[in-house]
Amino acid sequence: MRRRLGLVLAVLLVGCQAPAPRPAVAPDGDDALRRLNAALPGDYDNHEQVLQAARGAGGGKAVAVPHLRETWRLLSSSRDSSLWLWRLRELDRADAPEAVWLYLVSPAAGGGGLVLTPYRPVDAAAANAAMEAPRFTFVPAQWAELAPCAQRGEWKNTQFSSAANRDACAALVPGLGAAAALLPLRLTLDGERLETATFTDLARGADAGVGARRVRWFDGWSAINGGGPQARASNQDWHMREDLRLGSEGGRVPIRWRDGAPSGYSLELERRSYAERKLSVLQLNVVEDASGQVVDYVWASPQATAIGLNLGWLQVGLTETATP
Repeated sequence: MRRRLGLVLAVLLVGCQAPAPRPAVAPDGDDALRRLNAALPGDYDNHEQVLQAARGAGGGKAVAVPHLRETWRLLSSSRDSSLWLWRLRELDRADAPEAVWLYLVSPAAGGGGLVLTPYRPVDAAAANAAMEAPRFTFVPAQWAELAPCAQRGEWKNTQFSSAANRDACAALVPGLGAAAALLPLRLTLDGERLETATFTDLARGADAGVGARRVRWFDGWSAINGGGPQARASNQDWHMREDLRLGSEGGRVPIRWRDGAPSGYSLELERRSYAERKLSVLQLNVVEDASGQVVDYVWASPQATAIGLNLGWLQVGLTETATP
């Protein structure tokens, strides 16, 4: 059984201020900002990292890695800055808390990359509400700037990397209490991959972090025969569901009978890498709920925009959607 790492977000009532004016934008900074605005938004999930760590990938010792979902949402942007909300939450735990941070991203003075300055929510409930609202309004009283933890980064070809000064950021620890564990220290964005690290990750080693992949969302339908896996070909008792929504990084939904009762099976969609076969796939699994075992599955290309199966007693069709 996986060990789960609880994340705690402590609220500290301290003074805060609105984001300060930034220096004039250098041409390279303008381009770097626009590239990040286009590349970063989305949901990211480390489902495959969790599986590999638990199984001791590469012949190593099995370790516990928290299963996390990270969401980067672009709130507003202009030529000289952009404002983001970053939310991190642990999955597989119904009572797991969330961490929400505001980030002001702007070109570094005189060019030379970008500066990502974090703001801590003074009012955690308001921060969560802001994340869900269709339009974000910055309220200074709800956020406190954490300038010592600002990350400085730049693009190198297709990869953007940034990092904070760990020692300078650590100086805030005595005043932030448990919230310090969730202070972001670095990130690397390369296509669909997002590598991040917080003080929490340092407990697993200096180089430990969360290796997540951008989630792609699929909508679709399922039809399960009332006879289950032993259904005869003549049985036409089909139970339809047309509201499926699964994420590509371990998304799971129960297969239900027409009255809403669980059938005892679930669908799981995941990206999987099989090193021994040098194979990376998008995989749709049929999971037996009682045992947690995969009883059947199909593969498709990792870039596939549609995937489905027909097992005789169960039929499923999924198509990628542009909206999360």
